[in-house]
Amino acid sequence: MCGIFGVLWHEKESIPDTCRLKQTARLLQHRGPDNTSVYADVGVGLVHTRLSLLDLAARSNQPFWDKQKRYCLVYNGEIYNFKELRVELEQSAIQFRTTSDTEVLLEWLINRGVEATIAKLEGMFAFALYDSVEKTFVLARDRFGIKPLFIYDEDDAFVFASEIGAMRPWIKFKPDLLSISSFLQGFSGPTRGYTFFENIKFLDPGGTVKIRRGEGARYNRLFAVDDLWRREETEELKRLRPDQLVDRVDELLHKSVKSQLFADAPVGALCSGGLDSSILMALASKYHNNLAIFHANVVGPLSEYEAAAHLAKHLKIELKSVEVHDQDFIDRMPEVIEHYSHPFYPNAHSAPFLMVSQLVRSNNVKAILSGEGADECYLGYSWLAPTNIQKWLNFRKMAVRSMRVTTNESADPIKSRYWGPVIVGGSHGDTQAELMTALHNRFEVANETTESRSRVFGSNNTRDDHSVLKSLDLLNYNLRSLLHRNDSMGMAASIESRFPFLDTELVKLALNMPYKYKIRFSPSSFDRNHVFFRDKWILRKVGDRYLPRALSQREKKPFPVNAYSPRRMHISPRFFENSHIGELFGLSSHQTKYLTEKATHDLKLKLTQLEVWSHVCLNDRGKEAIKRRLMDHISVISS
Repeated sequence: MCGIFGVLWHEKESIPDTCRLKQTARLLQHRGPDNTSVYADVGVGLVHTRLSLLDLAARSNQPFWDKQKRYCLVYNGEIYNFKELRVELEQSAIQFRTTSDTEVLLEWLINRGVEATIAKLEGMFAFALYDSVEKTFVLARDRFGIKPLFIYDEDDAFVFASEIGAMRPWIKFKPDLLSISSFLQGFSGPTRGYTFFENIKFLDPGGTVKIRRGEGARYNRLFAVDDLWRREETEELKRLRPDQLVDRVDELLHKSVKSQLFADAPVGALCSGGLDSSILMALASKYHNNLAIFHANVVGPLSEYEAAAHLAKHLKIELKSVEVHDQDFIDRMPEVIEHYSHPFYPNAHSAPFLMVSQLVRSNNVKAILSGEGADECYLGYSWLAPTNIQKWLNFRKMAVRSMRVTTNESADPIKSRYWGPVIVGGSHGDTQAELMTALHNRFEVANETTESRSRVFGSNNTRDDHSVLKSLDLLNYNLRSLLHRNDSMGMAASIESRFPFLDTELVKLALNMPYKYKIRFSPSSFDRNHVFFRDKWILRKVGDRYLPRALSQREKKPFPVNAYSPRRMHISPRFFENSHIGELFGLSSHQTKYLTEKATHDLKLKLTQLEVWSHVCLNDRGKEAIKRRLMDHISVISS
C-alpha cells in the first residue's frame, strides 16, 4: 500500500538533506500517490509515500508517531486481522486515535514486542520501527515475502527501501557481477540475499534486522515456510473424509477472501480465466456488491479472454479488459525493468501484468485480489503430475506389495530432486557447471532445497513427504519470484495486490494435506499434460460448488506469452553494438560481437534485458532512447 525509505548515518552528526529525502519520495511516489511525508533528525532520515486503503484521513499518514513522540513507524502492507488485534489492546486500556491498521501495528510493537507481534500478524508487511531515544531501528518483512524490503548495510550508513531505485540519491550504484553471471548461466534471477546491485540485498521473508546508530546490524529470521509443516498434522488429515477436507478448504477460502476485501477504498480482482482466480471471483462476488474484475487479453491463439468472459457472464459482472499485442512485449520492456529492478526473464508475463494494473488504476480501483499461491500449495504445475499411466500403475502394485508407499527419490537430502521450475539453474549443483551457477547466486536455491529436505526426511520416506517437498520448493523461490512480479508491476501503477490463497492457516492446511488430495488418479481427466491425473483436485472440488464445470475442471494453461519464442522473435546483432554489456564485463567490441553471435536465443534475450537494465536501472538513462533501440532492432513475426 506504500513506499518506505530510511537512512541511518553511523558517523555523520548532520541532518540528512531534506531535498534528497524529497527526491527519494518522488522516486517512490508511484507506490503511494495519496500522501508524501519526510522526517529528518541528526543522522536519521525517513520517507513515506502513501496509497490510502484504510482510514483515508490525514491522521493516518506516516511516518506515524506514538502519543509520546518516541516511537515512529514507516510501514508498507495490510494487516487483515488488525481489528481483532485492536480489541486485544483496548482490553488493556490502550486508546486509539485512528481506525487504521498502522496505529494497531505500532501499539502492538511498543506494548508486546517485535517477536510477539509478528507471530500474531495475518497479512503482508514490510516495516521499520524507529526509537528516537535509543537511536535504533527494527525492520521486519512478512513470512512469504509479499512486500519487498531492500537493505544497504555498510560501515558509513544503513539504508532501507521498498525499491532499490529509491536509494539512488544516497548510494552510488555498482553492478554485482556474480549475480549477473549466475543469471546468464541459467539462474532465473535473485529473490533473496544478493541483488544485481553491489552491497544491496533483500531482507529475507520472515526476517528481521535490529540496528543501533554506530553499531553493527543483527539479523534474524523469525519464520520460514518449512515451519508450517508437521508430520502429525498430515496423519490427522488422512483420517478425515474427502468431503470434510473440501469443506475445510472452502471455509478457509471464504474467510480469507472476506478479510482481504476489507478496505475504505475500492477493491477489485484479477480474472485470468483460470481455476484459481475464478474461485476467488466467485467467492468475492458474495461479499462485494459491485466487484470490478480485470483481464489482460494477450491477443493471439493463446488468448484466455473467452474463459474470462465466461466467468464474468456466469457471475453477472462486467469484465474490463486490456488488449496486449506482440509489440507491447518489446515496447514495455524498459518500463517493466525500471520497476522490476532486475531483468524479468523468468516472468515474461510482466508486461501484461503492468498493463492490466494500469487498467485497474484508470478505473479508480486501488487493490486487487490475485490467485497467486494456489499452484504452489496444491501442485498445479504440469511437470508435477505423473505423465505415464503404465509406470504409475506398476508403481502402485509395488506399493501394495511392500505395504507402504515409497518413491524412487533418494532419502539423501543432497541428492533429492528439486521440484521447482526447470529454468532455475544451479538448484541441484549436480554438475560442475550447475555448482558454479549456484556459487554465483550464493546458493540461494541450493541451500534452501537442502535445508527443506534435511527437515522433512526422517526414518520414513513417503509419497506425502515428497508432496510436501514439492510445495515447499514452490512456496520458496518460485513464489518469491511471482510475488516480486506482482508487487513491482502492480505498484508501478499504484495498485496493491492481495493474495487470499496465502492466508497462513490455508497454506498450513495445504502444505500438510496428503498428496492424493492435490494430484489424484481420475479416469475422466484428459489433461494433455497428464492424462488420467487431476491436478489441484481439492480446489476443483471447491470450484464445482461455485463455477460451471467448464471452468472448475478447465485444463491449466501457462500465461499466454509466445512473443519471446525463438520461432517468432528476432534480435538483430546490431542491438548490441556499443552496448553496456561490453562495459559490464570489460569486453572489446569484437569480444561483444563474438558473445552475441554465439549466444542461443534465450541467452540473447537475457542479454537484451540485461542491456536494458544497465541503461535504465544502473546508469539512470532515459527509457525513450533504449526503447527506440529495441524497436529498431527487435521484431516479432506474426503468429
